[in-house]
Amino acid sequence: MKYAGGFLIFILVFAAVGIAMHAGLYGSPGIFVWSVREDPATGKSSFARTTLDVVAEHEEIEAEPSPEKPSAPEVLEAVPAPEPPAAAAAPKTDEIPLFDGKTLGSWVKTQFGGEGDVFVNESGNLELGFGAVITGAHWGAEVPALSNYEISLEAMKLDGNDFFIALTFPVKDSHATFVVGGWGGGVVGISCVDDLNASENETMNIEGFENDVWYKIRVRVSDGKLEAWIDDDQKVDLELEGKKISLLPGDIELSVPIGLAAFQTRAQYRNIVWRNLPPKNPAE
Repeated sequence: MKYAGGFLIFILVFAAVGIAMHAGLYGSPGIFVWSVREDPATGKSSFARTTLDVVAEHEEIEAEPSPEKPSAPEVLEAVPAPEPPAAAAAPKTDEIPLFDGKTLGSWVKTQFGGEGDVFVNESGNLELGFGAVITGAHWGAEVPALSNYEISLEAMKLDGNDFFIALTFPVKDSHATFVVGGWGGGVVGISCVDDLNASENETMNIEGFENDVWYKIRVRVSDGKLEAWIDDDQKVDLELEGKKISLLPGDIELSVPIGLAAFQTRAQYRNIVWRNLPPKNPAE
């Protein structure tokens, strides 16, 4: 019994060494040079001598890279999409019609006392009827600007012997009037310059005007100059530096901030337009 127990221990140690050696050399179940092989046909396992093809197969298995885990999708740095072109800013309104040919709109009959009718006639023109003295209309809304602008319109004398248009307008912190056909029908000029009316100051001209003829009237006010035209003929070119600009004291003061008036004369107007102008360079 003593020898039998020693032999059993030897056998167990021998087998353990063989199994460990085979696993270390071939990386598969077996003992020494015998491997445990499964028969593909029967599915049974048996010992077979470990051959080079088994070793090569094992090496190929080890050489094969283990299937990589699918990598997380590459996160690309977000590139901001190009901004759509900014919507064009609404252009500043440079031209403002002051009369639509249908209604008086913001025009208000001026209460001079003894004035005639003020209305839109069947031709779509703003008409001033005969008055005992002055008939007119003034702008009842906020004035668009006090400088750097133009007012243009067409005016026609229907009947009468005095001014058929006295156009009152702002000049910075004051007002002035462009008189056309005053003092008996022929004086043209600005009232007032240095407290002198249109018949007395350097803007005075003498012109003749016919009935039933449309005349184009245009007044331009800039920071340094006051200008006026009848048709394409410039009648006023006044430097404002050192000049006092004011209204003739009296009824015409009711025409602010923009006014149209006629003295004992029937007249009508159309195409009344305000235009904003860019400020001029003082050196120009």
